[in-house]
Amino acid sequence: MKNNQNSNSFFASIGRGVKQAARWVARMFGYKAENKFARVVWYVFATSASIVALYVAVVFTIHIIDELGDVRNDNKYRRLTNSPTYLHEYHNQYVSPYVIYHDGYPGYLYNTTLGHRTATSVQWICKSSDGDSLAVFCTNDEHKRGYFNRFTGEVIVPAQYDKAWIFSEGVACVLENGMLRFIDHEGKAAIDKRFPYMQCIDDYCFHNGLCLMQGDCGHIGLIDRNGEWKVEPKYSYIGYESKGFWLIQDLNGLQGLLRADGEPFMPVEYVAVTVRNTNVVSVLRQDHLDQLYDFEGNLINSCDYREVLKMEYTTDEYDEYGNLKEATAHCLKYRSSDYHYGLMDRNGNMVTPPNYDRITAIGKNLYFCEGDEGAVILDDKGQECGRKL
Repeated sequence: MKNNQNSNSFFASIGRGVKQAARWVARMFGYKAENKFARVVWYVFATSASIVALYVAVVFTIHIIDELGDVRNDNKYRRLTNSPTYLHEYHNQYVSPYVIYHDGYPGYLYNTTLGHRTATSVQWICKSSDGDSLAVFCTNDEHKRGYFNRFTGEVIVPAQYDKAWIFSEGVACVLENGMLRFIDHEGKAAIDKRFPYMQCIDDYCFHNGLCLMQGDCGHIGLIDRNGEWKVEPKYSYIGYESKGFWLIQDLNGLQGLLRADGEPFMPVEYVAVTVRNTNVVSVLRQDHLDQLYDFEGNLINSCDYREVLKMEYTTDEYDEYGNLKEATAHCLKYRSSDYHYGLMDRNGNMVTPPNYDRITAIGKNLYFCEGDEGAVILDDKGQECGRKL
């Protein structure tokens, strides 16, 4: 009974409030209730306007309450996700069986055994290819590099270097104050020397006891584990190949190969040198000829052409339609890797080196050859049959 009285009192109060609001709205519009009908119209209009205003106020209040609730939920979620023990569900990669790198923003390292983060504000990581226990990480804020144990996630060498490379053969190269130096697993100096940094070099790692490095003269050589020059810095480029060779290029752009220990293998006299996965070395000579060598330095193919093409020439005979007939020339033409052409007989024997930009058959045994030194007509033996043009 008491609850019913309270309800009646509540709605009565609401009704009086709406009535007063209706009167106020009517007065605001200057409406005068001079008779009974006018008063009815006045109450209907004023009541409708008051209800609309009340509805707008209620909707606005509900919206404000929802917004405040979203803010509280966002703050709660942010506190949860920023907790050292929280692990996101997505964008995770295993660094080792018990360490996860969360590749989000911000990134972090998480030890699943301990159940908490071991490093925060991590932008990226990089592991060693030889399975070394330390991996590189970079921070989001200052973009500094350091090292962490990829089996525990613990930071071993704090992020303090401008650049850092992966550990190779027990040491790692770091860039500090514009100079390169090598450190051990404790961050201490492994080689008591510093070297100038060359931005175009991205492989400051040891391979078979050697690491490429720039000398004071600006050229590139190879140093040993003591920081001494095994190969003097006199090359414009050095790169480590997959089969244990060092590709070298001199200041004139000619290439050669060194063995894994830095000893010469192929002389620096080729336009291009490629170590293939089939355990052969392909070279392009300065006369445009491609050749193949085995890993012992023995020549196994003196003409490694890329393509062989037949050549057609126009005869003096006519077909039934009055057109000159085409016939196949005796020789073939082959192409080198740098798109130069030479003559080849039907047995696959080289007639001329690939010294020409274009070769066109003008007869059964005559060929118009154009090259850097001009044009010449050759026979199927490679002998000149006409003057150079």
